[in-house]
Amino acid sequence: MESLKCPDVLLNSLENGHFVIDENFVVTYWNRWLSVNTQISSEDIIGKNLQEFYPDINYKILLRKIRTALRLKTPTFYDSNSNTVFIPITRNKVTRTALKLMQQQVTISPYIVNENKVMVSIYNISELHETKLSLQKEINKVNELNKILENDRDIIDKNIMVMKTSVNGNIIDVSTLFCEFFGYEKNELIGKNPSVLKSGKLPDLIYKELWNTITNNKSWTGEVENVTSSGESRWVQSRITPILDDDGVLMEFNAVYQDITNKKLLEVLYVTDPLTQIYNRTYFDELMTSIALHQRKADTNFIILITDIDHFKSINDTYGHQVGDEALKDVARVIKDSLRENDVVARWGGEEFVIMLKNTELDEAQMIAEKLRANIEKTKIQNVIDITTSIGLTKYYVGEDTNLTFKRADNALYKAKESGRNMVVTEL
Repeated sequence: MESLKCPDVLLNSLENGHFVIDENFVVTYWNRWLSVNTQISSEDIIGKNLQEFYPDINYKILLRKIRTALRLKTPTFYDSNSNTVFIPITRNKVTRTALKLMQQQVTISPYIVNENKVMVSIYNISELHETKLSLQKEINKVNELNKILENDRDIIDKNIMVMKTSVNGNIIDVSTLFCEFFGYEKNELIGKNPSVLKSGKLPDLIYKELWNTITNNKSWTGEVENVTSSGESRWVQSRITPILDDDGVLMEFNAVYQDITNKKLLEVLYVTDPLTQIYNRTYFDELMTSIALHQRKADTNFIILITDIDHFKSINDTYGHQVGDEALKDVARVIKDSLRENDVVARWGGEEFVIMLKNTELDEAQMIAEKLRANIEKTKIQNVIDITTSIGLTKYYVGEDTNLTFKRADNALYKAKESGRNMVVTEL
């Protein structure tokens, strides 16, 4: 990586921003996209300190992210969960909302490590952010409409998805909008059990909890995946309320639904690596942050594995990046197939993957890791190319900084690489 020169032609053709800085924030490359969108030319900024042009950036955080990328030699995210922007860029298009500044996802990648230089990449995620804002606005409108018009049956029928069921669970009435949304005529649903709408993809435990809650005269709220009459998947936010008579006897159930299909699709997009279709680093970071913050006993008994494809650069150099991408997808598939249902795997960056083995003791985790290593070793890319991985393994200790957990796993991975690769090393 140290010998690479900045690929001007490629970077200048991309529809996103890329610049190179060192630990002192001195700019040594500034691509055409940034020149156009910031109105700062490469001639004006190269050789100068980024702080002269953008003093409002949190340079303490930026420096930490730069050093992390250089130390681990892998990309890291800058403030990926914040609504603030990294470099203020005015949007130059008509928007559906009041969003005037470009929303950004920023990654920091090691570039020339021996010169402490990184490449900062800025991706425009304004459309995604604007869609989320618009979706939330529409949901808020529906909520407000439900409050205002709850006594107006005709308007509710046309604008709110409502389903009423008997005490034994059979459908006794549905609104017009409900029928339109799921693609049924009203007479096709009356008398049927709501299970005709089930997708079959959700655990039975969710429906058991739902039924136990409402049959104990309590309201239930949750997200449910259903299907239309044509088999199309639809996600709804559901609130089911028991209706009691004056004597407190259960008469029926009233369910109100909101379409959240787009919201769920956005959630999947946000946490999914587009190449391998497994979780991305953002999701895994948020998972670890939640565990560290809440320290729930059920969540803190886990093992961390970091696995890295051996000699991945030579695969790219010999067979091309398309074959390299196939290798990443095949390894991700093998990892998923080798793990248990509750385990979590994410692409950590480049050719590295991170795995959380939940509710697992060390000896069992070592056996799972060996099985995983062996399964990958048996895999051939395009039925021809041999591939192996090295794995670093460690245990999370309750209350510790998760950075220490990852450091141990990374050290174990390094030892596996240094000891000949294609092996599992544990560090405690």
